[in-house]
Amino acid sequence: MVEMKRLIFGEGLMSPSLDGSKRFTIRKYREGSHDFTKGEIIKGEFKDGLTILLQITEDTKKGTFNDLKKQKRDLNKNGYYFDKQYFDDLAAWYPDLTWDDVGAIVFFEILKVNGVSVVSINEHTK
Repeated sequence: MVEMKRLIFGEGLMSPSLDGSKRFTIRKYREGSHDFTKGEIIKGEFKDGLTILLQITEDTKKGTFNDLKKQKRDLNKNGYYFDKQYFDDLAAWYPDLTWDDVGAIVFFEILKVNGVSVVSINEHTK
């Protein structure tokens, strides 16, 4: 059996992924680790404590971080943003990060069955 690909998410990223406000992640590209195709199902391993199946919504977009720059105001047009603040936050995970490194934008959503997310936050949440 082929092992399912996975992405690991830091603490605090599970809730925005569940409510749909987080729909992309940007990583320093590693061949084989960040090569996803639209429709692929992967495991999202959240350091908040759950592993949740995710569906890739677009093929991974790759390019130098400089080429991937997009303003936050254009999020709806581009489906993502990547600005200096995002770069600086990413540099905490990759201390030697440069604008010339290749990045990967992974687009995802919680897996859905018949249009319903298989995991979601409900009205009983406090």
